[in-house]
Parts: sequence; C-alpha cells; structure tokens
Amino acid sequence: MSNIHLMKTPLIIATLSLGLMTHAFAAEQVDKQLRIESGTPIQIKVQRGEVLIQSWDKNEVSVSGTLDELSEGFIFEQQGNQLKIEDKMPRQYNGNGKDGSKLTIKVPHTVNLSADTISANLQISQLQGELALNTVSGNISASHLNGKPALHTVSGDITTQGLNGNIQLETVSGEIQDTESQGEINYRLVSGDLNSQTLAQQITVEQVSGEITANWSQAKEIHLRSVSGDSQVSLANSINKANLESVSGDITLTFTQLPDASFDLNGGPGGSIKNSVSQDAPQKQKYLPNEELSFKIGAGSANVKMATISGDLILKRQ
Repeated sequence: MSNIHLMKTPLIIATLSLGLMTHAFAAEQVDKQLRIESGTPIQIKVQRGEVLIQSWDKNEVSVSGTLDELSEGFIFEQQGNQLKIEDKMPRQYNGNGKDGSKLTIKVPHTVNLSADTISANLQISQLQGELALNTVSGNISASHLNGKPALHTVSGDITTQGLNGNIQLETVSGEIQDTESQGEINYRLVSGDLNSQTLAQQITVEQVSGEITANWSQAKEIHLRSVSGDSQVSLANSINKANLESVSGDITLTFTQLPDASFDLNGGPGGSIKNSVSQDAPQKQKYLPNEELSFKIGAGSANVKMATISGDLILKRQ
C-alpha cells in the first residue's frame, strides 16, 4: 500500500507543477475604460498580435481583450497631456508559437492617435483626425478615415478603403492596395506593388522595383516616378496636369475619355514611344537614338508629360 502511495506522489507533484506553469503563461484578460478630455492625444504600443481600433460616440477610451502571454504589465493611464496604452514586453524574448495581444480599442470619433507595433496587425476604421500608424512586419487595414491618415510599414501590406483628406501610405517591401480614397494621396514604395483605385484628385507616387496598376478616374493632378517597374495607369478627361517618369520600366497610359490636352513625350536613351490616341507619330532626334512626340488634342488646355530611360511609353484609348 505504501509503495502505491509513493508512486502517486511524483505524479501529483508533476501535475500541480504543470498546472502552475500553464497558469503563469496564460493570457491575461483586460477590460478597462477611462474618460478623457476632448483633444487628448492617444498613444498605442503593442509589439505583436492583433489590434482593432474602432470609434464610438463617447468621450471615453475602452480597451478589452487579452494581453500577450509574455506581457510584463499593462499601461492604461494619462501621462502628461496624452493617454498611453501599452502592453509591456521583455526587452528580449523568444516568441515562437505565441499569438501575442488580442485587443479591441474604442476611442472617440475625432481623435489624434498614434499606434506603433513590431509584428502586430492593425485594423482601424471610422476615425477622423491626425492618425499615424506604424508597424515593422505587421499588416495595416484601414477604412473610412478622415483628416490626415499616415500609414507606414516596413515589410507588411497596407489595405485601405474610403480614406479622405491628406493621405500618406508608405511601405518598404510590402504591397499597397487602395480603393475609393478621396482628397490628396501620396504613395511611397521601395520593392512592393501598388494597386490603386483611388478617387483622389491629387496623386503622388514614388516607387522602386515594383509594379503599378492604377485607375484614377477623378484625378486632376498626378506625379509618378518609377524605377525598375512597369506602370499601367488609367485616366479620364478630368486630368489637368500629369507628369509620369520611369527608369528601366514601361508606362502605359490609358484614357477612358480623351481630355483636351497637350502631350509631351520623351523616349530618352533606350526608350520607345507608341501612340494610339492620335495619328501623330514619334520623331527620332538627328544625332541621338531618342524618340520624342509632341501633339495636342482639342484645345490642349491640360498638360501631359511622360519621360523614360530604357523603357516604353504607351498611349492608349480604352
């Protein structure tokens, strides 16, 4: 009988130890609210996981969900003139197999907000104000933001819908997909693709080593610079000014409706020009292999300039 008792004791101790370890690493629940004054800036810091940011009609901030399993504490307090929300993590950790924080944050509809993550994905909607979202390897999904939305990733993707105002979307090696944005928009990409179906009237694109696919039906002014990537852009007759440049990449400009515009195309060294919107043909310079083309459609009130080095310039009508 005593032998059976001795055999059970290590098993009981092991079971209790396992239970304590499981409890120690279990994700902690959080459910907090705090009233804030109108105009109080909000700062959010979450290293990994999923963060959902929503608006509501209260002068309060609410945080609910679970903290990272490796969390060293949760900060949710007024610090100076701003509200700080942070899931504190160790300086060094091995997070393999861990899910990270799962937080839903509700804030007033009009707010100045910044959110910074390392690998956490950010999802944000229905807000107005100065909105700065930054992540290293996480993705950003944003919809119906107004004011000054500025979204930046290093290796994550950016997906947006219905943004309005002075918009900045920037990624290093991720992709950007933007639909139905309005106002003024600036895209910057280093080695990712851009898919833009924006309704913005002023558009700026700076891209290196990526493809551009764009339908800009409401654009009045565009500036596009691309290196080592092809661009396919569709415009309507709303355009007033367009300046498109490429190095080692083709630019195909398609018009759904031809504008009254002056066209000035420079094929540059190693480039060529293909024109299907008029009967005008490119001319070669006498002592250089460059092709050039200048012509007008209608009154020529708008201005369209295209230039390339080692690429093709293609004008088409849909």
